[in-house]
Amino acid sequence: MEISATAANDDMLGKAADAGDAAVRAPRAIEFTFAILGFVVIAIALPVVLLAGGSFNGWLLGAGLFTFSWVIQIGIMKVAQGLDPTMAVGLVGLSSIGRAVIVVLMLFLFAGKVDRVMGLIGAGVFAAAFTFDLMGRSVLHAIRQKEKKVGGRA
Repeated sequence: MEISATAANDDMLGKAADAGDAAVRAPRAIEFTFAILGFVVIAIALPVVLLAGGSFNGWLLGAGLFTFSWVIQIGIMKVAQGLDPTMAVGLVGLSSIGRAVIVVLMLFLFAGKVDRVMGLIGAGVFAAAFTFDLMGRSVLHAIRQKEKKVGGRA
């Protein structure tokens, strides 16, 4: 029982010897920031939208659709973990871009048929969050690949 608890603890801390070490906490905090970058953008977008006289409901629509898309992405990434690397990249990449295109098209249709301001603000919030999320995940992947190459945390 002791071995499995230690192994789980090492996994959670990136195989770090000392969980209290500031050198371990800082990289993990940076990685966490990259992992949630889309949500950081959503939080920053709210005051920008409101100060510009935009619609809170438009912001909420974009934020909600991004969150839904992000949850789906997490599920797809879990499925892809057991696949061949080429298939995993294809599945994750195509589903990510496909979802973004579908959501933005739906928001533009919403803007044309239901509420122009709400739909366009929602599309802008979603597109900004999606773009920064994709960038954050790309940087996070590069960090993890570098750690593997230099024999650091995997």
